[in-house]
Amino acid sequence: MDLRDWILEFNLFMAKAITPKTESAQLVTASANALHVAPRKMRLVTNLVKNTYALDAIVQLQHANKKAAPMVIKLIRSAIANAQNNFNLKPEFLFIKSITADMGKTMKRYFPRARGSAFVIRRKMSHVDIVLEERSKGKARNTATRLISEKEKPETESKPLEASADAKPESTLPKNTKTIKTSEQVKANTIAQKRRLFNRKTGV
Repeated sequence: MDLRDWILEFNLFMAKAITPKTESAQLVTASANALHVAPRKMRLVTNLVKNTYALDAIVQLQHANKKAAPMVIKLIRSAIANAQNNFNLKPEFLFIKSITADMGKTMKRYFPRARGSAFVIRRKMSHVDIVLEERSKGKARNTATRLISEKEKPETESKPLEASADAKPESTLPKNTKTIKTSEQVKANTIAQKRRLFNRKTGV
């Protein structure tokens, strides 16, 4: 081995020793196949929980009025169980890195139409895959403890408003006072109303 080759190998060895090793984040996967929801409708639910923490996603989907919401909740809980049992990860550090809804099988059903014909009804199914990532260096998102801490905060006491010196005293007279009109005033008002009614179109 020449001196030049030895120097090259030594430089490569030193470069590998100097460069810090990057710890790859642990990924956890789960999938649900042949769900009886169209992929287009499923993506309306999966797009709500993209790039969020798993516990926050469950809370958000519990308030979503969609047929696919309980299915996605069950899938997220399955992925969390995989992370706990297989990799000993904590649920509050799990982040939804990706969640996809793909096309599955299509069941064909028929509906009778005019002149003895049949109309095809296509009932589409979807496959959903989720990937969870551990983000221990970031901020842990423990939804339950956060909600409890917010409830335990003392309420700020409302300060009584001090009466200003320039405030006007309220009048002692009753607000809903009715003025009594004489019979002549009532007749004059009815005549004026009739004139307005008949002269409205002429503009007089």
